[in-house]
Amino acid sequence: MTTTIRVSREVHQRLTRYAAAHHTSLAGAIERALDAEERAAFWDEVRATMGTREGGGEVRGVSERYAGSLKDGLDPDERWDDVL
Repeated sequence: MTTTIRVSREVHQRLTRYAAAHHTSLAGAIERALDAEERAAFWDEVRATMGTREGGGEVRGVSERYAGSLKDGLDPDERWDDVL
């Protein structure tokens, strides 16, 4: 499905330049811009949540709960050169 959207001449020119520089269509340029904005919003929310006592504490609690699983009993100095 396609549709038409109205944008200012300046926005159209910016999209055209971006699309040409990145070898994509105008629709591709819009999609990339939306993807970038959604990623930025996601990471902004992550940073905001991690900065709170509740959010950061929850993550620390989970990390501490599973930290023991990293102790697998293997010797870190053991050599495997003969089988690799």
